[in-house]
Amino acid sequence: MKNWYSITNKHNDVLDISIHDEIGLWGVSAKDFISDLKSSADVKSINLSIHSPGGSVLDGLAMYNALKAHPAKVYAHVDGLAASAASFILMAGDSISMPEDAFIMIHNAHGGVFGDAEEMREMANVVEKLQDSIVNIYEKRTGKESEDIRDMMKDETWMNANDALEHGFIDTISEAINVAAKLNIFNRYFKTMPIENIKGAENIETLKDFQNALRDAGVSRKEADALISRAKVIFQGDPDKPNDSMNLLSEALNKVKIPIQINA
Repeated sequence: MKNWYSITNKHNDVLDISIHDEIGLWGVSAKDFISDLKSSADVKSINLSIHSPGGSVLDGLAMYNALKAHPAKVYAHVDGLAASAASFILMAGDSISMPEDAFIMIHNAHGGVFGDAEEMREMANVVEKLQDSIVNIYEKRTGKESEDIRDMMKDETWMNANDALEHGFIDTISEAINVAAKLNIFNRYFKTMPIENIKGAENIETLKDFQNALRDAGVSRKEADALISRAKVIFQGDPDKPNDSMNLLSEALNKVKIPIQINA
């Protein structure tokens, strides 16, 4: 699998960081990120580019703290999507921008555990503590009240550039670009992704259409086939049944995902 993560030097004073992958085990790990960042301790500015569906809360918090501790000024930019854990990594920016057609998404931390009742209660306590840390990050960056942020996270809030600017999550709106193709590939991760804004979504009426759209967006054939197989179970084996709402399909795919770590 190609790793869409890189740290490069333009010159001695500027560091370019691109996070275009999941956060954590299957994508950009905090261990690698922090190691690379420490090797560039003398740079004066960092250009942080993010296009990620999020992932591990713990990795995300470690990456956020590493950026905040770095002496360089951080210029953060949303290329297409900064969701979940990626959204609070974004908050490490001293200056944050995004184009009009990009999105930021925030929601509650979640996770899973296999064990007895006591172990499940302990997991709930851990998730609540991590949730508090995330709320604190958003609160400090935006100036919003804690309860307002908790309400936004509970509702799984999607923000375009105008929304994000209004709520204090970004500082400026950059020149609009077409990020529809970038957003398509992350659609399967979320229940309420505003897919009506994605180019071509209105033409998807069957699971076969959705499978073709996944392939067009760059998803591997194996992964696309696996997603469609899961969706067929939800639709009771009728792959050609018209779908009146693309959100219904997103919810169906989301239901069959098994949480294996604490995510945001």
